[in-house]
Amino acid sequence: MKVGDMIRLQQATANCWGIQRNVVLVEKVPTPDHPWDYAWSALVSDGRVIEFGRQIEHSSEVVQ
Repeated sequence: MKVGDMIRLQQATANCWGIQRNVVLVEKVPTPDHPWDYAWSALVSDGRVIEFGRQIEHSSEVVQ
C-alpha cells in the first residue's frame, strides 16, 4: 500500500467509525514511540482524515 491508494476497509472497521468502506490513504505517519512503526492517515467520504493503525494493510484490500 502507498499514499494515494484507495482501499476497502473491513466492514467492522467502517461501522466502528460510521464511514463508508472505501478510503484514500493520504499520509504514512511515523509513530513517536517506535521509529520503525507507523500509522496511516486516510481521507474518508465525509471529508474527515482519520488515522488507522498499520494493521489495515493486512485487513484491507487495495481498490485502485
